[in-house]
Amino acid sequence: MSISEIKKEYSDLYSYLDYTLHELPAGVLFDSNGASEENCLELMRCTYRLEQLSNELDAEDASFIEYCRWHYERYPHYLSRQKHFSSYGNYIVKYNGPSRIKA
Repeated sequence: MSISEIKKEYSDLYSYLDYTLHELPAGVLFDSNGASEENCLELMRCTYRLEQLSNELDAEDASFIEYCRWHYERYPHYLSRQKHFSSYGNYIVKYNGPSRIKA
């Protein structure tokens, strides 16, 4: 894979993952709908791939990758216990999750 192909894949994945989180704290998106547990597994696979590409490019995006992981790992838990929280925003607060990427 050429460096330009790596950069393109990295850029596409980063943009896609950023899109899935742009509605926070309302929830995680998968396409234009809320993500399911299975969708979050796919988003985690994308996050792992983004991390691989990031390492190849020496990109400084650890905060973004951590942000993705936190939400993709925990959103299924929220969905399974949704009635105990009035919103995903409350879930984030209860578990000290990031609602924004740290600068």
